[in-house]
Amino acid sequence: MRKLLNVSQGAIVIFLILFSACSPKVVSPTESDLSRGKAKYPDLSLTELNEGRALYVENCNMCHGYYAPTDEPTEEWYGIVPEMVGKVNKKTGTEKIDAAEQEKILKFVVTMSSASP
Repeated sequence: MRKLLNVSQGAIVIFLILFSACSPKVVSPTESDLSRGKAKYPDLSLTELNEGRALYVENCNMCHGYYAPTDEPTEEWYGIVPEMVGKVNKKTGTEKIDAAEQEKILKFVVTMSSASP
């Protein structure tokens, strides 16, 4: 029984390692990201960027894996985010992501999309 338990634990560890290696890490914004973001959004705060990141992590893998913000050109995010928010809200049957939250997600991905990959 003990040997079986060790094999199961080993399989779980391997699965977790593979899973974490396959899903890109959504990086946290830094002060340098904030400085870059303020060029587009002068009143932007690091708190707002982190809230946008948290909303992105919580919602933007419901239907697909995470995309790194640098995967798309900055201007593309202005169309992608509203479209995806609409899909999340339709899928959940509620306004899971409201307009203010959508704006935070947008500011996060737009700011982070201009970072060096």
